[in-house]
Amino acid sequence: MSHKASFSIQNLSTEEIEELLFQAEEHARDYIQKQIPPKELKTLDIVIEYNSDELQIECVIDLELIKRSKHDPKKVTDEAIQKIFDLIEIELQKRIS
Repeated sequence: MSHKASFSIQNLSTEEIEELLFQAEEHARDYIQKQIPPKELKTLDIVIEYNSDELQIECVIDLELIKRSKHDPKKVTDEAIQKIFDLIEIELQKRIS
């Protein structure tokens, strides 16, 4: 199951954007791995990219669990996407202040 979301951001340097995307990916990965035991993870791919033409960050989380898992992958990916948005918003606010 894949989940995709995007939102606009302010202009940042390429280095700042790369750092922010790395932090966001790690944050989402940590969150998912705390929610789901490693033995239940079949696939976990997180891609966060910056679209400079549209000034947007796009997040794609591909999460597949073993059949016996009782976790809801959509719920977990939705929550992870929200964690990404929250982290980026906090980091952008820090840079503005």
